[in-house]
Amino acid sequence: MTAADTLARERTALAWRRTGLGAAGCALLFLDAALRQPNGTGVLPLAAAFTAFGLTGLGWWRAQAIAHGSSTASTKPVAAVTTMVAALIVVALIRVLQL
Repeated sequence: MTAADTLARERTALAWRRTGLGAAGCALLFLDAALRQPNGTGVLPLAAAFTAFGLTGLGWWRAQAIAHGSSTASTKPVAAVTTMVAALIVVALIRVLQL
């Protein structure tokens, strides 16, 4: 393995970690919004929070796999992230348009 391969793997693992950290921040904001809603109307922000926490876990898991030498190129994590982010966008748009 060349130095360029090692650096590429490290950059990819860091990108997955950043994705996870960003999703964790969004999850906390969605959770805060869900808890501030009166009479159980915070279902959408709560669903978004759980989706973002799932994205956090996926980012952490993928970063660990890459850091420990997993070099298998899989489209499944990327497809999962795309689906989760699209769901978060839909929830955010619904909330914004309701206001």
